[in-house]
Amino acid sequence: MKTIAVDESTWKKIKLLKDKLDARSYDEVLQKLIETWHLVELDKKVDNVIMDDEEADMLINLLEKKKGS
Repeated sequence: MKTIAVDESTWKKIKLLKDKLDARSYDEVLQKLIETWHLVELDKKVDNVIMDDEEADMLINLLEKKKGS
């Protein structure tokens, strides 16, 4: 088990999040925050992927062929 130091303001916010998320532990709160951060980062990357319909169809066909392999 590891410990981390946070200031009083951060501690209060984490406690509020624990209640709002109905989390059983502070570890669970941090895990949910990390998961949310990863999803936000992934969403940002997906937003940057731009292709026309022909390219999208070609990619879908390629993925379907790979899946069938």
